Amino acid sequence: MRCEHWITAPLRAMVAVVLLAAALAPSARAHKASDAYLRVADAPAPLGTAGAGASVGLVLSVALKDVDAALEQLDANGDRQLTWGEVRQSVPAMAQWLGQGMLWQCDGTATAPAWRFEALEQRTDGRYARLAATLPCAPAQAVTLRYGLMQGIDPTHRLLVGGVLGGQPLAAVLAPDGRASTDLRSAGSGVASQGEPGAQGVGGADAQELASPRSGVATLLQFVAEGVHHILQGYDHLAFLLALLLPISLVRQPLPRSPQPMTKQLPASRTTDALDRRTGLKALLVTVTLFTLGHSVTLALAGLGWVTVSGNWVEPAIAISIGISALLNLFPVRGLRGHWLALGFGLIHGLGFSGVLVEAGISGSSLVWALAGFNLGVEAGQLLVVALWCAASLVLARWVLYRTVVVRGGSAALLVLSLYWTVQRIAFSG
Repeated sequence: MRCEHWITAPLRAMVAVVLLAAALAPSARAHKASDAYLRVADAPAPLGTAGAGASVGLVLSVALKDVDAALEQLDANGDRQLTWGEVRQSVPAMAQWLGQGMLWQCDGTATAPAWRFEALEQRTDGRYARLAATLPCAPAQAVTLRYGLMQGIDPTHRLLVGGVLGGQPLAAVLAPDGRASTDLRSAGSGVASQGEPGAQGVGGADAQELASPRSGVATLLQFVAEGVHHILQGYDHLAFLLALLLPISLVRQPLPRSPQPMTKQLPASRTTDALDRRTGLKALLVTVTLFTLGHSVTLALAGLGWVTVSGNWVEPAIAISIGISALLNLFPVRGLRGHWLALGFGLIHGLGFSGVLVEAGISGSSLVWALAGFNLGVEAGQLLVVALWCAASLVLARWVLYRTVVVRGGSAALLVLSLYWTVQRIAFSG
């Protein structure tokens, strides 16, 4: 009876973990948070007028799922399927929503661009509405945006800005809650100006000036924060990292109860424990380093435009990588090292990371700074997650059922999530 209890109890715990993962799978999100994309470009002056760049062209891409969350009337029949007709009928309400959530100024003078619907776009996380407008700002004027779209609706939302303003490349990240930079202009000394004192935007957000940053460091720091935000919201990337880390133990595993007490074995046990700690730490460092190397290479290649890939296969491949890693935790293959999996699949995950920069349309010298900052932010967020896992592992790994419940049960749960994400993304890409 006692033996039966020791066999069935771990199985019950593992089954409970898997069932919990299956229950949570439909609500688990993909790695991409709520994004909107703004392309800025100097527009030529009308024929018959002097000068060039007498206005600023704006192209905004906003996710239909975000529009639907903000405008309840977008899905008119309530079937949770947005049709072309429903989108067209909602254009006036959409333009009004943009006018209320994006307040523009030229040298402190308020101006309201007239947004016009252009087309629907297919991006890696769904369909987007593309709208365009012209801002009547001269080249020498300061362009200020008070951004408040999705405030109070989705805390992960941010606006990625790219393009050219005043003949200079522009790269910036705005968030309605002030999480990102509150000022996009850097003085020649690299110190950011603070805009109009006391200026408050939509929902209390500070005004954000769209002057092209003169300091590359300002762009780098902006995208460091964006990289941290991206990895912490990237649940599929974190799931893959967890699948790699689960089988690595930083402490000596406790042995099952033995009828014969282990006497005079304490020094040897301590020696073995210390050896296991060194071995575990080495495996951890090698695995994390190779994963970092893999995704950094492809992030740079795709971000610089040297490699072009489609999210239709990258997103399912990321989900599949989680399942393969989890499956190998359950059924190890002799000679197949986890750190080589980290390197190989890291190459695929880097292509997923690059989607934010590619879709933002950042170019020129700003792209290099944005790419470097984004990658540093991803690494910083990743190291934070690894540190948290190490702290939890040092406590849980001494549990007798750690291997059964945490490693095997956790891997089975990750396998369930992988299957759900894979089916979801293949169906979406089709």
